[in-house]
Amino acid sequence: MTEHFRGWGTLLVKVLFALSLLPFFCSPVQAAYCWFSGSNLSDGQTVTETLKIVVASVGRAHIAGKPDQRPWCIENRHSLGGHYSNRIVESPKLGQVSANDYRISYRGNKVGHDRFTVERRWLNPHTNGWYTGRIVYEVDVVPEPF
Repeated sequence: MTEHFRGWGTLLVKVLFALSLLPFFCSPVQAAYCWFSGSNLSDGQTVTETLKIVVASVGRAHIAGKPDQRPWCIENRHSLGGHYSNRIVESPKLGQVSANDYRISYRGNKVGHDRFTVERRWLNPHTNGWYTGRIVYEVDVVPEPF
């Protein structure tokens, strides 16, 4: 009789291990609500970035220690140069944007294609001269997590 149940302990451990991993692969927390393509910006250059965000009216999955209402998509941009300043030169039509220091924040209020442009100034650490460049954000506001 013990011969018949010999492999069951190992099988049971494997099944329990696989079941413990299931929440990581099927969890709603894995859903994406915000994505930036990213880019490198040089003096005098204009670059285009893609931003994909879920419309603000869609609830976000609960994450311990974070508020459930997180409608803003935030990109932190850093430089080897140091000080940054941002100025919004083209405002979005379907949402809101704020740009300060190293941070660009966008909130999509309506589903559709949106666009905004930010002019960035940063200090060159070698010459102490100011560099300027522009980032055009092409935004897709979508109705559900991706």
